[in-house]
Amino acid sequence: MNASQIENQIVSDTKGLPVEILQEILDFIQFLKIKKRNPAPDSIQSDLTNLELSEFQHLEEEFVDYKSAYPVE
Repeated sequence: MNASQIENQIVSDTKGLPVEILQEILDFIQFLKIKKRNPAPDSIQSDLTNLELSEFQHLEEEFVDYKSAYPVE
């Protein structure tokens, strides 16, 4: 199927659906458009490389003495 055929099939398959279902379909389409514009990073590593030094130090401080503060029972 090409893009035009798929679009026509979607229009055909959505005719007669309740408004609530049509709204869900629209929400999903909008979600997909946003996802395409802003793809998720491949891994947490890409997020961590974008941290500034102060943010990294703050993150490290969060885990100081972690085992004592949160012992496993």
